Amino acid sequence: MPVMLPLSDGATRLSGLATWETAVARWLLFAGLSVALGGLAGRGLARQYKGTFPVPLPAPWALRASLLGAAASAWLALIAVGGVGLVTGFAHVPQLFSTTAGAIAGTEFALFLIAAGLLRLRQPGVAVLPLLGITYCHLLPAAIWAGMLFYTLRAALAWRYHPADMRGLMRLYATAAAWLFTVIIVTGIVSALVLVPLRSLTTTYGLVLIAKAVLVACAAGLAVAGRVWLRRQPATGTGPALATKVECGTIAAVLALTGLLTALTPPATPVRPAAATREQQANR
Repeated sequence: MPVMLPLSDGATRLSGLATWETAVARWLLFAGLSVALGGLAGRGLARQYKGTFPVPLPAPWALRASLLGAAASAWLALIAVGGVGLVTGFAHVPQLFSTTAGAIAGTEFALFLIAAGLLRLRQPGVAVLPLLGITYCHLLPAAIWAGMLFYTLRAALAWRYHPADMRGLMRLYATAAAWLFTVIIVTGIVSALVLVPLRSLTTTYGLVLIAKAVLVACAAGLAVAGRVWLRRQPATGTGPALATKVECGTIAAVLALTGLLTALTPPATPVRPAAATREQQANR
C-alpha cells in the first residue's frame, strides 16, 4: 500500500524515531483491523460450510483486535501532534485535530472504539460498519484476506481431528482468497504506477515497495501450495498445511512493510500528481 503519512502537512518529513514509531503503530493498526474485520468475515464464511460442524467454530477475536486498533490509533495521533514520538505527543493532545494526520488518527481511534462497543453489546454485524470506515479500496481486501486466513487457521486447528470437514472449510477460504488476491494485485499495481515512477524504484521507498511485492508473491505461492495440499488426505490431528501456516506469517510481514511505507515519503514526483494527492489524503 504505497501511501504517505505526514505529521502536519504535505511538506513535513518524519524524523527517524517518528518514522519507526509510525511504522510499528501502523502495523498494529493494520493487524487489529485485519483480525477484527477479517475475523468477522471469516466466521461468516465458515458458517456457509455445507457439511457437519464437528466442533463449534471459534469466536472471532474482533473485540480485542478493535481495542488493539484503538490503542494503535491513539499512538499514531500522539506521534502526529508531537512530531518526534510518543512521549512528546502527550503534551500536544489538545492540538490533535489541528493537523490532517492527527484528525485522521483521532477518527480511526473513535471508529475502533465504536466497533469495540458494538462488539461488547454483541452486535457484530453493525460493528462491521465503523471498521469499514477505516479501510479503502486497496487495504480492504488485504485486511479481509489476512484476517480471514487467521480465523480459518484457528477454525481448522479446532477441527483437526475431523480432516474431511477441515479440508472443506479450507476450500471455502481458498476460493474467497483467490478473489481477494486478484483485487489486491490490481489495486496495488495501479497505486504503485500512480505514486512511484519506475526510475525511483531504487530509492528506499521503492525498495520497500519491491520487498512488499515479493512477499505478496510468496504468499500467493504458499496459497497455491496450500490448495494443492487440499487434494490429499491429511492424517487426523495434523491440522492445516504448513504452507498455509507460513502464508499467515508472510501476510503479517506484508502488513509490517505496509506500515513502513505509510511512514516513508514517496520518491520524486508521482506519475499522476493529482491522483497521487487524492491517494495520499485518503490515507493520512
